[in-house]
Formats: sequence, structure tokens, C-alpha cells
Amino acid sequence: MKGHWGGGIRDAFGYEGAFYTYTGKIFDLMLASVLWLLGSLPIVTIGAANSALYASVSRCVRMDIGEVPAQFWKSYRRDLKSSLPIWIGFGAAAFLLLLNIGIIRSKAEGLAGIFFVMFYGFLTLLLVIAGCYAFPALSRFEMPAGWIIKLSFYLMIRHLPSSVMLLALFAGAYMLVLWKIGLVLIVPGTVTLLASFLIEPILERHMPDGKEG
Repeated sequence: MKGHWGGGIRDAFGYEGAFYTYTGKIFDLMLASVLWLLGSLPIVTIGAANSALYASVSRCVRMDIGEVPAQFWKSYRRDLKSSLPIWIGFGAAAFLLLLNIGIIRSKAEGLAGIFFVMFYGFLTLLLVIAGCYAFPALSRFEMPAGWIIKLSFYLMIRHLPSSVMLLALFAGAYMLVLWKIGLVLIVPGTVTLLASFLIEPILERHMPDGKEG
């Protein structure tokens, strides 16, 4: 019994043991989060950073293929140009929706004001959910920005239960970062890893050679 326990300890803390594996994945998630922060600093490059974060986490952390920094910057450079119109489009739409909500809250009263605040809030949520699909799709598919945007809205509607779970997941991550700003060093990578379990099967169904379920 003692020998078996000792062997288990050695296996757990060996180079290929559970301790090394999981601490390595935690480090990779932190590294991916830091790289995402660096890639997002110019603001207009947030789309490329989102795409690179998804590519590096889903490929390197989840599937153990390649190294996080190499995959991140490879995807970042590849998708930078394509991501700009997608990010600017989503950002501009979100800005206008939030601006309308602010104007209505300050000037409109009664049921009409409540209705339009809820209406524009609902549209904002749809925009956020579509964005959850857009940049992972960008990391996987080679297609024009307009088609990526169309695909993201289609996936949002086609896979509504997963879309609702994605919204809850990213909303929870946002609240965590607001609660403790230091969590931004681990939350982006972690929430992307969790989201990949919902998004990856959906993207695989829509690969050119795959079958849609």
C-alpha cells in the first residue's frame, strides 16, 4: 500500500504528472491573458487580440498543440487586418446603442422611455453575443469581414441555448474583473477556455468539409 502511494506521489509530481500538467496550463492561461492585454492596448486591435486569444487557448491549452506565445502572435498578425472592420463595426454599433440608452434615460419618461431602454439594451446584448462568435470564427475561417459578421449573427440564433450560456459566462467574467481588477491577469484566458467548450463544436459543424448538425 505504501509503495503504491509513493508511486502515485511520484507520478503526480513527475514531469508528465497531474501537478506539472495543471500548473503548466494555469501558467499558459495567465500568459495568454497578459498577451491579450498587450495586444489590446492600441484599442483598435482588440479584435485581433480576441482572435489570437481564442486561437492560442483553444489550440495550445485545450488541445496541447504548440506554444501559447508563438500561436498568439501568429494569429494576431494573420488576423489583424481582417479584424479591424469587424471590431470597428461592433464597437460603433455598441457605442450608438449605449448612446441611445443614455439619451432616452435622460430625456424620456414613462412607459415609452422604459420600453426603448429595454429595446436598445436587448439589441446591445445581441451584439455582445454575436461578438462572442465573431472572433473565434475569425481565428478559424478565411472569409471576408462581412461574412464573419453575418456568420456570427447566424450562429447566435442557430445555437441559441449555447448563446445564452456564453452571455452568462462572459457577464460573470466581467463582474469578476470589476470585483478584483487583478483577476484580469487570469480571467480572459480562463473564460476563453471555458467558452471554447461551447464554441468549438459549433465551429466544427460549420467547417467547409464538415456536416451541419
